[in-house]
Amino acid sequence: MTENIINDESSIQVYQDVIERFTTNPDFPYLISFPRTGSHWLRMIMELYFEKPSLVRIFYFKEMRDFTCCHRHDESLEIERKNVLYLYRCPVDTVYSQLNYYKEDPFDTGRIAHWTGLYARHLSKWLLEETFTTQKTILAYERLKTDPAREFAKVCAHFAAPFNRDRLETALKMVTKEEVKKRTVHDPQVINLARQYTMDREIFTRRFSSTIMASVYAVNPLLKSFFKEEII
Repeated sequence: MTENIINDESSIQVYQDVIERFTTNPDFPYLISFPRTGSHWLRMIMELYFEKPSLVRIFYFKEMRDFTCCHRHDESLEIERKNVLYLYRCPVDTVYSQLNYYKEDPFDTGRIAHWTGLYARHLSKWLLEETFTTQKTILAYERLKTDPAREFAKVCAHFAAPFNRDRLETALKMVTKEEVKKRTVHDPQVINLARQYTMDREIFTRRFSSTIMASVYAVNPLLKSFFKEEII
């Protein structure tokens, strides 16, 4: 497998031929998440917990020849897989993060509407509309943060693996924001540690939270059941 990977300072990008070797199996699990919803953090925790990486990027176990799942964003809404973990996050935080990732004006209402619409359709597809999965586990980023044991136990159940609280806590302690930053030098925009980023997000949330959520619910009113007050 060594010839099929690219090395960088922090992680390994798996080549397409290796990816296809696994994903041509229609039952191979996929992790689907819209960009900026916490997938790097979750994938690193999963890799440490299961001692097995996911496609398409390896963070720790660089000699492994097996993988838990394949991560995709499905921005074009074209993916159809039987076996799916779906990670979602509060749209307000997701939209703010997208705007910053692409260095767009976070107070541009046109761009806010653009990203909100894209994410709302993504949420509607994967949370409510799709009919092709035969095994699907839904994970909320906020619940992974506030109640990681309960939420990560769903991941273990999805893979028919035992849940070990101590092992999870060890992984959580290791995968800090600084750790994610260190392991994602291939994309320095993944984590923003600047204090100003957090301050601006608070302003953004106060100004646009109601508008963003109303736009999401306009795409599919049933999405309200996934965004209770404690998650937002």
